[in-house]
Amino acid sequence: MKKYKWFLVLFIILCTPLVINLFFINGDIETGKYLGNKEWLAFWGSYIGGVTTLIAVLLTLNQNRVVIDQNRVVIDQNKEMLNFQEEQYRISIMPVLDVRISLKESLHMEKLHPPNGFIILNQESNTQVSSLPKEYSEVIDSNMLEESDDGITISTYMVNLTFIRLVITQKTHLVAMNVQLSMYKDEKELSITPHFVLASEESVKLPLLIDKNFPSGDYKFILRFQDTQGRSYHQFFNIKIEGYDKYSLKPISTPNLN
Repeated sequence: MKKYKWFLVLFIILCTPLVINLFFINGDIETGKYLGNKEWLAFWGSYIGGVTTLIAVLLTLNQNRVVIDQNRVVIDQNKEMLNFQEEQYRISIMPVLDVRISLKESLHMEKLHPPNGFIILNQESNTQVSSLPKEYSEVIDSNMLEESDDGITISTYMVNLTFIRLVITQKTHLVAMNVQLSMYKDEKELSITPHFVLASEESVKLPLLIDKNFPSGDYKFILRFQDTQGRSYHQFFNIKIEGYDKYSLKPISTPNLN
């Protein structure tokens, strides 16, 4: 397209003096017939000078446009490189959390200190405590519950409790700030822990006790946290609760930037 534009400009430049000559010689302007060599020399000198100046201006503008396009390419490349470096730096300080199930069978008998704690989930509410109430710890030991009146046992039966020995670990060499565990229940996100901090390779024990009146189902848990520069992330994992201490834990996702 640019090539055709240059041909058009060149054609106009070459044809203009011919048109002017024909107009002066054959036109209605009588003075054109009496122009001498001196006048025509002055005309052609002015014309050629103007054309030369115009061509120089066009070439300069074209060169400037080329330089601008080259500079724009360099600027875009620099922006891409800067964005790449910023992304690499962000990833280098990004915390990564891992969720595991503790193999320690006696975990329910321990006294956990914040931010560690037992999370009791039931239909009405959720609470975090340092020690499990006796009625829960005894049931976890035997999965049986005794009903008694005045110390006399009336009946013994299986209890629909699920105890999940959840442990969360910070896997990177930096710090995860404002970590909070929440879950989706009835299409609402419910926070089930206060905020806490996890340093490099630090773990927090957050065993889940699913009470007998808590509905079975596939529940989504969310871990929200920040890096040391305040960027917010989240990771999620699913726990399928089937009742009677039956559950399955799906692997945690990779961190997602909010």
